Amino acid sequence: MVSRATTGQTTSAQKSKQEVKFIEEIIEDIYHRLGGTVSSSLSLLVGREYSIYFITSWLKDVSDTVDILTITGMSGIGKTSVANHVFELHRHEFDASCFIEKISSACAQFNGMLGLQKQLLGNIRKTSPVQLDRISENTSRIENALSRKRAFLVLDDIDNVDQLNELLGNKEILVSPLPMEHKLKSLSYNASRKLLFHHAFKCEELKDGYEQVSDNVVKYCEGHPLALKVVGSSLHNKDVAYWEECIDKLNQGPFSHINNILKMSFESLDCEDKELIKHVACFFVGMDRDIAETILKACKLKHTRSGISNLNDRCLLNIGEGNKFMMHSLIQEMVKDVVHQESPEKPEKRSRLWRHTESYKVLKKMIVRGHTCFSSYLVVMKVF
Repeated sequence: MVSRATTGQTTSAQKSKQEVKFIEEIIEDIYHRLGGTVSSSLSLLVGREYSIYFITSWLKDVSDTVDILTITGMSGIGKTSVANHVFELHRHEFDASCFIEKISSACAQFNGMLGLQKQLLGNIRKTSPVQLDRISENTSRIENALSRKRAFLVLDDIDNVDQLNELLGNKEILVSPLPMEHKLKSLSYNASRKLLFHHAFKCEELKDGYEQVSDNVVKYCEGHPLALKVVGSSLHNKDVAYWEECIDKLNQGPFSHINNILKMSFESLDCEDKELIKHVACFFVGMDRDIAETILKACKLKHTRSGISNLNDRCLLNIGEGNKFMMHSLIQEMVKDVVHQESPEKPEKRSRLWRHTESYKVLKKMIVRGHTCFSSYLVVMKVF
């Protein structure tokens, strides 16, 4: 969801190809002026030129009321990437701005909403927020702070309106008309090819001899950007025979297309990298890389740094803002499911435990049985 302190008339849904091309050229020029690399910076935005144009046009429409735009679409379709791109381009035009990710996941944690409120309040005020321990007090302070500023807020992964109400408590939002919606759809065939080539060949041109296998991969991924990114990265520097074998494996899987791709990418890792990604997915997403590496080395995990680079190259892991480990939720859930399937009914037989309730039950059971050595388990618990 994107919120700003302005509103206006909606732009026409039918924009000419010339306009889309024009905004794409503007975006590329901006990246060049900022010293960025267009091919890498916009790799996740291939085929999203119109969406960027639409959201930017909505953002530029000015009035004196609160306005909301919701960006919808299936998981992995690129909602966060598009919103973050527009946010970085235009945040400087507002008195205050804030991008908050994974709100639903945070709310599921102890005091998660309180942490989100403090983050938002700090960004709005541009100072350290007052340490308040009650959600209602923070809500009131956020509402007051927003009433005096022209703000640009991007709130990622909101499940329900209650989360929005608790976070903002803004009466203008609560009584505003239904938000405008912009739905991200699957990529076109040409955009899918471009994205696949970018990750598989590190360029936008098709290599000789790969015509048929590339076409088969594009058709299989059905325009899903994350699928194209992950499978393309796993096929980089591989010969045609390897591509054909990959396609055969994908077609044999009983699950959805995206799950097949993610699972296959996991299975293609060597043993050390499999163990590494299990650790990261279960425990370290959102943690500072340096701190996580220290813990992983203490766990006697070999070649941690090179393993992280390999996972990053395969688009299964990336280092986000603040040097933090970031992983797409679909990838994280796939890896967690791999661990869960080690013993679906008996958590004590799994290699890792990350749910507090399961960890507590297993540790309690082991103590009751008289076991004092837990070296066969990796258990991470938060104690408040």
